[in-house]
Amino acid sequence: MKTVLITGDEHAVPAEYLREIRQKGVDLQCRKCHSPEEVEAFAGDADLIWMFGPNPGLTGEVLKRLKKCRGIFRSGSGLDALPVADARALGVEVMNTPESIAESVAEHAVSLLFALIRRIVHYDRDVRRGEWEEPNGMDWHISGRTLGLVGYGRVAHLVEQMVSGFRMKVIHYDPFMPDSMALDDLLRESDYVSLHCPLTEETRGLINARRLALMKRNALLVNTSRGPVVDDDALLEALKNHVIGGAALDVLCEEPPAKDHPFFGLDNVILTPHIAAFSADFEKNFWSCSVRKILSAAERWSENK
Repeated sequence: MKTVLITGDEHAVPAEYLREIRQKGVDLQCRKCHSPEEVEAFAGDADLIWMFGPNPGLTGEVLKRLKKCRGIFRSGSGLDALPVADARALGVEVMNTPESIAESVAEHAVSLLFALIRRIVHYDRDVRRGEWEEPNGMDWHISGRTLGLVGYGRVAHLVEQMVSGFRMKVIHYDPFMPDSMALDDLLRESDYVSLHCPLTEETRGLINARRLALMKRNALLVNTSRGPVVDDDALLEALKNHVIGGAALDVLCEEPPAKDHPFFGLDNVILTPHIAAFSADFEKNFWSCSVRKILSAAERWSENK
């Protein structure tokens, strides 16, 4: 099986993982491609196209001209950087490795939620300014509250496990789960909402002004999925006007945000720079899961020749 990596040369992949792939008989070639023309020239005889992160060269039109291509593979989570509809129409398999980052993303989502609830960032700033005063009251509590998960896949299941020790009631919305509740009902019932759905045409702008207005007035929103799942303008207005209590965002519609982004002026927002997937185990998990995915495809396709 010939595999081409189009988002970096050989130095982009640790040598031990390159060696493992090639020792299993996979012809792996690596080159950073910047355009559709480069991808077409490089991947013309490839069975599998491998990438990590977006690559503007892999378009639906290019994919139609790659007659030998049997699969496209993105290391990591999310398929929004891939021409999924075109691939499926052509019978080209689409793969990723959400399992490689699921635990880290879940940990980050829970950490953001707890930081919001306990106002960790807010009080850290106060102490650094020389302010050491007891609060008049705290707005939130963890134990016994209701957490709504929007999307109920691998990451959301891990979040549910992680908060179980805090006696939280966990409810979920996922259109692909038969026992899922309606999204509007989840938003009305939840004290805290955490987003774990992929970015698709159906989920783009899913959390909009109407849905934010359904949430409890003191509710908190956490987003570690994709920025465009939330309407940033609607969220800004909801936070400024205290429609909801606060938000913690690892992802935004505009990344990186402009230096004068209006979220920066709000003290009920926590922002992190799209780092939920990263941890001390990231490298090992990312590459080992990628190798397994490539070798699994090679074995499967060999059997189906």
